[in-house]
Amino acid sequence: MRLLFRLLPPNRRELGEALLAELSAVPADRRAAWIAGGVWFVISQSWLRVGGYVIGVLAAATVVGTVDRIGTSDDAGQVVLAVLLLVAALMGVAAPRLAWLTGLVVGAAVGVAHLGGDPLLFVLVAPAVVAAYLGGGARRLLAHRH
Repeated sequence: MRLLFRLLPPNRRELGEALLAELSAVPADRRAAWIAGGVWFVISQSWLRVGGYVIGVLAAATVVGTVDRIGTSDDAGQVVLAVLLLVAALMGVAAPRLAWLTGLVVGAAVGVAHLGGDPLLFVLVAPAVVAAYLGGGARRLLAHRH
């Protein structure tokens, strides 16, 4: 159970510890239900966190792909790169530990949008990963200041 509590958001870990601390006070015939309820609590709270990240990174990749598809001017490439860097950095702020995954998904969005076209577009993964890690670093710096 203690390993499962690591999946909880930091502001919910005390509740997980309380579930475990109160386990000894639960009657023996109800312990299995108590443990199942604790596992369900961890899964439901973790799913909100993971589900939010998945939705966010897919939305970020969709924004980058859409901006790439609708851009028709001579500056469209620069605009796409700016949007890619911005959304990757914002997702890095939101989930610093997953910056590598954010960079991979968001950076590959343009290459996937042009599937069958130029495979060199997947090089955009590199600046997206850097931007995501910079966003994560900015969050850590701000957290240490407060």
